[in-house]
Amino acid sequence: MVKIMHEIGIFTKEDLMNTDYRQIKAALINKGIQPHLNVFYSIEMGLQDRVWSDITHQEKKEIQKILKQT
Repeated sequence: MVKIMHEIGIFTKEDLMNTDYRQIKAALINKGIQPHLNVFYSIEMGLQDRVWSDITHQEKKEIQKILKQT
């Protein structure tokens, strides 16, 4: 996960906080990396200091909705 983030220019938590899921998705695609929902679920849980597997169905739906807007 860290390697992927570095490839798209995200090196710190501050870098991550200054971007959004749509930008991350676009950057991954531009680098030839197929974005997977689990990447975004992991990011969200990490930002909340929660284990990635603790994500709720509602949180997943919200992330999916954001990503469909791109």
